[in-house]
Amino acid sequence: MNTYIAAAVVGMDKVPLSNLEHPGEDLAMDPAACKFMAAFVRALGAKKVLEFGSGFSTLMMARELAAQEGNYLLSIDDSPRYSALAREAFETSGCQAKVEFRLAPLRPRFYGPRLLSSYSLPKGLLEALGPFDLVLIDTPHHDFGREAIFYDAFKAVMPGGYIVMDDANREPAEKICVRSWTAAYGEAVDPVLLEGIGNGLCVVEKLEEARPRFSGRGALSASFKTIRGLGRLLLHPEP
Repeated sequence: MNTYIAAAVVGMDKVPLSNLEHPGEDLAMDPAACKFMAAFVRALGAKKVLEFGSGFSTLMMARELAAQEGNYLLSIDDSPRYSALAREAFETSGCQAKVEFRLAPLRPRFYGPRLLSSYSLPKGLLEALGPFDLVLIDTPHHDFGREAIFYDAFKAVMPGGYIVMDDANREPAEKICVRSWTAAYGEAVDPVLLEGIGNGLCVVEKLEEARPRFSGRGALSASFKTIRGLGRLLLHPEP
C-alpha cells in the first residue's frame, strides 16, 4: 500500500474524536472516515485542501492544517444548511486554520458526450486558488452523481496530490464513478479502495498532468441519471 495511505490508516487511532462531538446526522461523514481524512492530512503534511461537502470533516481536517504555515481549506457545498452548520462548528471550535466556505448551486454541464452535475463556480477559480495537496469529494448527495467533481478538481491538484471520495462502497453510483475516472485518465491516476473505513473511501493519487479522454460508453445512462437527479433537486431542494 502507498506509504502515505498506510501511515494514515495506522494514525487514525491517534486522532481524537468524541461521540458527543460528531453530529450523527444521516448525511454526516462516518466518524472513521473523518478520522482517516484528518490522519491523511497529517501524513501528507498537506497545506492546501479542497473539500466538496461541508460538514464535520471540515473541522477535522482544519485542525490538522492549523499547524502548517500558509494553510488553506476551501469547503464548497450546494446546501445552505450544511454549509452554515459546518461554518458554525468551525468558528466555535477555536481552530486557527484558514477556512473559506462557499455556496455553489449544481448545474448540468457536458464533459465530452456525458451530461453531468457540477458546481457552478467562476471559471478558473479552483486552479487560481490551488494547487491543492488534497481533495475530498463527499457531495453531491443522493442520486445527483459525483463523477464531474473529480474532473473539475483534477486540474487544481498538484501531481503527487490526492483526491478522496467517500461512500466508495456504494454500487453502482460511486463505483461507476471510479471506473469512469480510471478510463478517462488511465495511467495518470492510481486509485486505492479502502472498503473497511466508514462507507468506503476511494483514494486516488494524481501521478501526472493529463487531459481526460471521455468515453461515449455509458454516456446516455449517465446523462439520464443527471437529468433525473437535477429534476429531483429542483422539486425537493436541499435546505
